[in-house]
Amino acid sequence: MKKLCDIYRPITATPFVNNDIYCEILPCEALRPYIRCFWGTKKPFSAQADTDSSGIVIPDTCMDIIFDINYTENNYNGFFCTIDEHSYRTGGAIITDTTATFAIRFYAWTAILFSEEVFTGRKNCAFAVEEFFSGLKAELESLLFDVPTLNGKIDITEKLLLKKLCTHRINNNLMNAIYYMLETNGRAKISDICAYTSVSERQLERIFNYNMGVSPKTFSSLLRYQLLWQEIALSPSFNILDAVAKYGFSDQPHLLNEFKRRHMMTPKEAALYAVSYTHLTLPTTSRV
Repeated sequence: MKKLCDIYRPITATPFVNNDIYCEILPCEALRPYIRCFWGTKKPFSAQADTDSSGIVIPDTCMDIIFDINYTENNYNGFFCTIDEHSYRTGGAIITDTTATFAIRFYAWTAILFSEEVFTGRKNCAFAVEEFFSGLKAELESLLFDVPTLNGKIDITEKLLLKKLCTHRINNNLMNAIYYMLETNGRAKISDICAYTSVSERQLERIFNYNMGVSPKTFSSLLRYQLLWQEIALSPSFNILDAVAKYGFSDQPHLLNEFKRRHMMTPKEAALYAVSYTHLTLPTTSRV
């Protein structure tokens, strides 16, 4: 079976943004099966009074540790975002201090390999980092201020993550179920997933909830939405009628309604929004 990271790379609502304010960087090879990317500001910056930082966060089937660092006030906020089922708007505040952001984006099924707690019932929420990653937070605190650049923070964080990675917690039934969901474009019935993994529906529910905080049905639906969004955003030949059949929608209105329920926009609006952020090269790059 292929590694999930080789066949599935979730994207944001603005997958082409790559600038000093928002940059995504791939982890080292050893962490790529577990970390989607690191992201944040390339270095501390002082925002102008007219800076518009508003945006939209869509369900990306990931979980994030995010540190917002304020160098002017010499403090920071750290929070952990669990898996989201719906989009929401962010930002818009005027910031005049010198600040930076540093974040770790986990695949939803791998965050538990670094966490000190399980994710049962934890979805659509943000928690203090220490509720799930107290050891990691304690070791990261000093570098948030002492290491100013994004690449510098990543170099140190990777070493810490590799030490904390608990591969013995990998659940093969979970991995097999997600692989089958991806192979079927999120169309598979739960009964078929159970047959593929040789576990009962009740056990599959427990496995998904324990590791990611959501049910298999919800996660499969999120995968389908993400796969559809990737095709809308990245494929010049996207055809909505072909997508109806490919992703198992009953008809075009069904696809449009389901997409807007997740994304808060129609596919056309979402595609235009994605390319409107034109400071742009492809976002996820390896370090030199």
